[in-house]
Amino acid sequence: MIGRKHCPFCLTPALRGCEHLALAVEAREFVRRCVELCEGQIPWQGLCALRRGDLQRAGRWSPERDDFTWLETAFCDEFLKRLSWFGEMDYEWRTGSRPEQGGFWALLWSKDPKRLWWELRDEFERQCSPHIPPAPPARYDNFLPL
Repeated sequence: MIGRKHCPFCLTPALRGCEHLALAVEAREFVRRCVELCEGQIPWQGLCALRRGDLQRAGRWSPERDDFTWLETAFCDEFLKRLSWFGEMDYEWRTGSRPEQGGFWALLWSKDPKRLWWELRDEFERQCSPHIPPAPPARYDNFLPL
C-alpha cells in the first residue's frame, strides 16, 4: 500500500479501521455505497431525476452536470461537505496480491458515522422537498351558478 492514511480524529491507520471510518471503498463504488449506507436509494433516484429534468428544461443539461451521480469528489462537494457529521474524505492506494488488483480507495471519516448516514438521508429528502408541488388552491368557482 502506498500513501497510508490515518484517521483525522484518533490517528489510527485507515487499513486497520476505527470507529470514525464511515466508509473505505474503491473510489468507483463510493457514491453507490454512500447511497446504500444511508438507505437513501428512493430519494436519491428522485433527486437525480429532478435535477436532470430541471437542467433539461432550462437547456443547461450536460453529462458533466451529472458528475455528482458517480464521481466521488463531486458527490462529496455537493452533499457530504455541508453535513455537520462530515469529517474528511481522502484517498489511499491499495494493492492486492497481484499488481492489477491495485486501485484508489476513497476513505470517508466522521465523528459518528451512523449520524452521518442519517444526516445524508435527510439531506437527500430536503433537496427533494422544494420540488414537491404545492397542493392546488381550493376552488370556489364550482359553487357559482352557470
